[in-house]
Amino acid sequence: MATGENPFRIIIVGGGLVGLTTAHILSKTDIDFVILERHENLTPELGSLLSLWPPTFRILDQLDLQDVVKPVLNPIDYAINMSADDESIFLKWNGGELIKQNHGYGIQVTHRPLFIEALYQSLPDSAKARIKVKKHVAKVNVSDDGVVVECADGTVERGSIVMGVDGVHSRVRQCMQAMEEGRAAPSISETPKSPYLATFKMVFGSVPIPPTLPKNTNHECASEGVSVQLLTGNSQAWFGVYEAFDKPTSERIKYTEKDKQQAIQKWGHLYAAPGVTVRDIFSLQNGNFGMINLEEGRVDKWYWNRIVLVSDAIRKLEPHAGLGYNSGVADVVVLVNKLRRLLQTTRSPDTKALEALFADYQEERKKEEPMIQDMSIRRARLCAWLSPMDKIMAKYIIPYTNFAVYSTTHKYGPVVSRAPILDWLEEKSNNPKNVRIPYVHHPIINGEKPKNALSRNHSYYSLSAFVGMITAAALAALGLQYYHRILTMIESMAT
Repeated sequence: MATGENPFRIIIVGGGLVGLTTAHILSKTDIDFVILERHENLTPELGSLLSLWPPTFRILDQLDLQDVVKPVLNPIDYAINMSADDESIFLKWNGGELIKQNHGYGIQVTHRPLFIEALYQSLPDSAKARIKVKKHVAKVNVSDDGVVVECADGTVERGSIVMGVDGVHSRVRQCMQAMEEGRAAPSISETPKSPYLATFKMVFGSVPIPPTLPKNTNHECASEGVSVQLLTGNSQAWFGVYEAFDKPTSERIKYTEKDKQQAIQKWGHLYAAPGVTVRDIFSLQNGNFGMINLEEGRVDKWYWNRIVLVSDAIRKLEPHAGLGYNSGVADVVVLVNKLRRLLQTTRSPDTKALEALFADYQEERKKEEPMIQDMSIRRARLCAWLSPMDKIMAKYIIPYTNFAVYSTTHKYGPVVSRAPILDWLEEKSNNPKNVRIPYVHHPIINGEKPKNALSRNHSYYSLSAFVGMITAAALAALGLQYYHRILTMIESMAT
């Protein structure tokens, strides 16, 4: 147990993307930790896509990881929104460049296994030694002065707190909720009901770039109840076919090869990009594709006693907008900032102090949740036309207004500007300094925060706002019944 004689120790359950990023962050502190990963291999078997947004690049810079991950990153220069039925193009624009001008970094995507490998290999040896694989958590016990985690193979880990970074079906969350309710946790052989709902299922994978398509472009193709996404990077492409259920479900479904083939046959005629169909895409792949449900939602309570949850264990975002990993990193940044400050005053905080810290963490992160959740929800539905208004938005309103620029700058822009930063590590890059939208948070180095002058492009920012407001006023004057929904949907489409 954690006592006054023992150092504060975090037991992290989950060695995926956010877990490895947490290891990098904690390696820059004097906080002890161990990571328990259920699987034998940290790298996923299937090659799926991962998106990185500007706030995450600031953290990677602080962690000296930008050069490490640069070889596996792919910029996204253009976005093309089009019909999956007849390949007519609704909108083509360079949103990536606008985001880079606003925030110092653009959006980049990467092959998830390569990014995980880069994160792991760049860890110091002392951190790698703290990662233990094939550790399936069976039980979590808490006491007045510490925690004990028992694994199915008999391994026992003792520490000060447990951090659940173990995904959608978090075992830590199951144990936490059971203890809070005064009941036994479900056995590891049971399949508890998911707290999230899935509106879509997806077939996904990676392929070579079709020879007729440009590189570094995001193609999003919409139809009734289904959408197709194809992103081309520097040397490979990633695809996803999103099919809406007749009714949202919380059932956990393990899809078979037959299910995947049936989905391909059903939607093979749809376009994934100009001149390229889903059937064409699957003729390029080598069988390395998967099929999953796409859960969405958020749990109400993120902590209890000496247990705290982050990332997919507390929220699941639909992947169209690519915000899942980025939101998880922000969780960890806020949590570690607070823990580090607390531990500077006491090396063995009691449970009351820890619960107060966890409550503060949850409150701070929830302030940005509505916008992030709404972006992910709207983006998915806008692409799959789950209502007549979705179709009108995608085909007519968005392409013929200035809302793409307006909402990227004035709706999502402020969310990016308020993203958390590790408050004790210096930023080396100058990217965040020469931006149109100044960042709110900066590290405290030698007792001072760097001053961030107003942007040289402030006049552009103001003009863009003026044009956007005029457009908004014009739409409002038309008395559109769905004006508020238009704002939120355009906001998601723009980014």
